[in-house]
Amino acid sequence: MSHPWYILSYPLASEKIALANVVEQLSSIEEGAIVVLPEYLAYTRDNSELALEYLVDVCRKRKISVMTTLNLVPDHLPYAEPGRNYNVLTIVNRQGDVYTPQAKITPQSFERVQFEEKFPAMNVGDYTHLNRVTLDIHGQEHTAFFVICSDMYSLLLGVQHIEDLKADYAIVPGNFGNKAERAVDRILHRFREGGVFGTTIFSNPYQVIKDPSKAPLVQRATEYTERSEDAPIIPLTDWDRIQLFKENVAVYPDEFVPSFVHMAGLTVKDEGRLTVGLNRFAANVTIGTYSPIISL
Repeated sequence: MSHPWYILSYPLASEKIALANVVEQLSSIEEGAIVVLPEYLAYTRDNSELALEYLVDVCRKRKISVMTTLNLVPDHLPYAEPGRNYNVLTIVNRQGDVYTPQAKITPQSFERVQFEEKFPAMNVGDYTHLNRVTLDIHGQEHTAFFVICSDMYSLLLGVQHIEDLKADYAIVPGNFGNKAERAVDRILHRFREGGVFGTTIFSNPYQVIKDPSKAPLVQRATEYTERSEDAPIIPLTDWDRIQLFKENVAVYPDEFVPSFVHMAGLTVKDEGRLTVGLNRFAANVTIGTYSPIISL
């Protein structure tokens, strides 16, 4: 491998099963690796704390860095409401240092509100900024945006000026319903083609289906794609972003989508669509900065 990135997936399952799967995978990752996992290695508050404790321990012991999202009250997230829990982009480096440079801007309806007791209680807050992050990767500094799952929407309509989005990396920890991963691929391809992102990274979980006649709720994605230096740049316009939105996003009234299963019924529409709840559709996204340099 010519780069240090390992893009992993894990099964859509209980938090304990997902963590156990990641424990097994990380046991064979080589020293110095940078691991990107899907969104929500754990999605409840208590299990997020346990998952973070594990990640700190394994990163120190194996000298690796790991990225995922967790349901936490972050200590050092810029622009955050004090004491509020978010779906937080969580990075643990090989020294065991924890960074929280981003939180989810467009949490789904069921992340924001527990509609019924049978569904998991996440109750995360709405974040307002897309933060430019500086990564120190083995002595070289690179700019990055972390686009948490449906925050792909913010690339299309949330951020006003395309030039503000230019970065070396766009890293997408996803938990997209079936076929929405295709929409993500189309959007990321166009942003690379337009010279907005140099490298895109995308991780999505998968579902093990016992009945082959049934479609899974999610499809695996473990993608690392670099834009060729020789490739011509095809400028990305605001009109292009509007077209990408029209072709790749489904907007829904929050009260009609009380769970992930309900959401996955929308992602299979057409050629695959990512989803955004109506309560976050008008989110005004501000480009921010995460000041600490993250050493990986």
